[in-house]
Amino acid sequence: MTTGSWHAKATQNESETIPSKKNRCRPAFNNPSETYGNSVGQELSAELGISASGCTPIKPTLQRNNTVSSCGITSAQIPQSHKHEAMRDVESYLEKEVPSIVEMAAPYEETYQIEADRIADAIVKDLEKRLEGADTVDFNSTSPVASSGTQFESSAYSSDSDFSRIQLLCANKPGTNKANLCWYFQSLICFVVCRIQQLASTDLDVIGSDMKPWRLVIPTVQMEFKCRDEMESERIDIGIIAVPINITIDDFYSTTASDTRTQSNTAKSNPGYVDMLLVVEAKQIMSSVNLELVRVQLFRYTRNIYQMQHNRQLLWGMVICGTLVQVYTFIPSHASASPSMDITTQDGRSLFIQLLVNWSYCEDYHLGYDPTIKYLDDIHCWEIQVTIEDSNNNGSIRNHSMTGSEPHVQTFYSDTILVNANCLFGRHTQCFTAVAERPTIKCPISSMVSTVNIKDSWPEAEMDVSKDLRDEIQQLRKIRSCLSSNSELRNIYPVIEAGGRVHIQHSSQGDWALDYVQCRISANIDNLMQPSSVCVHKRVATSPVRRPLNKLNSVYKLIIVMADAMQCHGTIVDKCKILHCDISMNNVLFMKEGEDVKGLLIDFDCAFNLDNPGNIPCTECTGLCHL
Repeated sequence: MTTGSWHAKATQNESETIPSKKNRCRPAFNNPSETYGNSVGQELSAELGISASGCTPIKPTLQRNNTVSSCGITSAQIPQSHKHEAMRDVESYLEKEVPSIVEMAAPYEETYQIEADRIADAIVKDLEKRLEGADTVDFNSTSPVASSGTQFESSAYSSDSDFSRIQLLCANKPGTNKANLCWYFQSLICFVVCRIQQLASTDLDVIGSDMKPWRLVIPTVQMEFKCRDEMESERIDIGIIAVPINITIDDFYSTTASDTRTQSNTAKSNPGYVDMLLVVEAKQIMSSVNLELVRVQLFRYTRNIYQMQHNRQLLWGMVICGTLVQVYTFIPSHASASPSMDITTQDGRSLFIQLLVNWSYCEDYHLGYDPTIKYLDDIHCWEIQVTIEDSNNNGSIRNHSMTGSEPHVQTFYSDTILVNANCLFGRHTQCFTAVAERPTIKCPISSMVSTVNIKDSWPEAEMDVSKDLRDEIQQLRKIRSCLSSNSELRNIYPVIEAGGRVHIQHSSQGDWALDYVQCRISANIDNLMQPSSVCVHKRVATSPVRRPLNKLNSVYKLIIVMADAMQCHGTIVDKCKILHCDISMNNVLFMKEGEDVKGLLIDFDCAFNLDNPGNIPCTECTGLCHL
């Protein structure tokens, strides 16, 4: 897998960033504070599928409330529909047996790489000595294995019974059922986590630095449980979450602990997808049938993390079949699976331990957290950076680094999401309403009126901006330039306030680089993957703030809105030479001006510039196919 953000060690030709520690999954967006008339009879909160206060609204098109969806299926049929979608995704988007996925999680900063490798080596040696039956260890030794062994044995959680489960797992005796298997793997992961914490706290750094892990990656207390923010009955086998390095592992797994120092005690007592770093799905016995089943489950449940974590752009996952483990990465264009790691072999255990250590030491960006969207705990909203103008990127498709100076950005603040990323693959479009002024404790964002809509997506594009002929941001700039002097058209077309390609700083002292991923397409029935185009991370802020058509409460107003949208369409074709090509109910919105309404046309992702007719493919339809 080649991406602009995750590279294996062997292909690291650009730097990685160390995002702020605030850049983690946070409490979901608040409910929109206002409800409007709805001819269908639904309130805004019901339409968005908000399950409870503090939970992220679910994209309306998912229809995960108790209504009939636009696709003609009922809520009772949705789980089966999601299962079939996951099966298709596994068949269409999965790249198997990808080497070096463990290295993709490695820290970019060299000092952290060295420390992670040292810690992993020490844990591997410790575990192998224990498994070989070395009951006595020279605790007076100053070696990492010996000095930390006493600490591990002194831990209440890491008892002899816990290690006996690890011995059974490594001896290819994974229990008599899936619950036992999950329990054994939980013990193995917790063994590694305890050792990371203990080794990091000792003065054993031979390179003379003090590189501490950014986090500990531990399994949830629960196994085979229903997430609190899941409206269906699905249950995940193991949830993996990230907690601070100074947490006491004994306290986290104690049923009487009151302070776990996670984001909230809810992450411990009743975890949800909003808390998850990744999902682990398991089957008791390894077989080709079980492997396909567990992959479908993983794909099905992992999509929920995208829905609940709005600053999550890349995901990890894991499947367990017997004593074999596969690690998965998910990016907008495809998923990749590692070769199987056999826990019964030393090589398999070493890779598994290296992965857990890498996850503890790597930068947040390697875990898939977007450094340009951060949750601000003190004022309870999200900070979203939007590029003011595209950076000076003139490289070709082969220039993967696209490095340069820091881009100019405008910062917006939001606590409301209109559209969630509702699938594993594709554009991953998210839409927010936001304000440009920073909220304060005395003037919270809940008391402010949103002034812009922000759209965040990963469309396929050319690396060279000048060759990206179907770039929505360029189209919006052209529309603003052509129509800004026409007062009659005010508020019936989107006005771009800021927008461009997202850039990230891959290291604290490095250049800024374009955020993109290399797409893959299936080359043949054997699922061999070949490079295709790239998906580029783009973000745009537009005004005015508008509302969906199902908030209209009369046919008369609907006619006015549609007439405005068609006037907008015709004017943009005539004066701007831009053909929209994707007019639908979702792309026609309205806004209120007193008692009056105005319609406007949005979403120029598929638009063509008619000044370059040679670039319009003859095979593509324009307009609405179903009409």
